[in-house]
Amino acid sequence: MKRILVVVALNAIILFSVSCGFYRTSSRTAGDIKRIAIPYLSNETSEPDIEIEITQKIIDGIINDNTLKVVSDADADGILEAAIKEYRNVPFTFSESGTEIQAEQYRLTVRLNASLFDKNKNSYIWENKTIVSHGDYYLETSSEQTFAKALEDVYREIVESILSSTVEDW
Repeated sequence: MKRILVVVALNAIILFSVSCGFYRTSSRTAGDIKRIAIPYLSNETSEPDIEIEITQKIIDGIINDNTLKVVSDADADGILEAAIKEYRNVPFTFSESGTEIQAEQYRLTVRLNASLFDKNKNSYIWENKTIVSHGDYYLETSSEQTFAKALEDVYREIVESILSSTVEDW
C-alpha cells in the first residue's frame, strides 16, 4: 500500500511539473516594446477636438492596463501613430408616428488608422490597422443608452483594439 502511494505521489509531481513547464506569468508586447509614446492623433474629420479626447482615452487605457509605460518620444521603444478618418453620428432606427417618421436610435461611429513604429528596429510592428468602433444611443433621456454612454463604448473599443494589437499575452 505504501508503494502505491509513493508511485501515485511521484506521478502527481511529474504531471504537475510537466503541465506547468510551458506556462509563463509575464506577458509579451509586440516587438518587445515596453515604453510607448502616444502623440496626439491627427484629425481628418470635421469634428473639433475629437483627437484630444481619443488620444487621452488611449493614454489612460494603456496606463490602466499597466503592461506598457507611456513616455515621451525620446524615451520610447515604440510610437503609436494614428489618424481619425471618420466621425459619424447618424440615425440608425426609426419609428412611425402617424404620417411622420422619426429617428429613434442613433449610431456613433469612429474610424481610425493606426500603426506602431519600433524605434529600436526602425520599422513598423504593425501598420495601417483600421479600427472601427460604434456605439448606439437614444435621444430619450429615460434610456440608459445615452450619447455619453455610446461615446464611452466607442473609446473603450478603440483602446481595447490598440491594446490587443500591441500586447500579446503568453
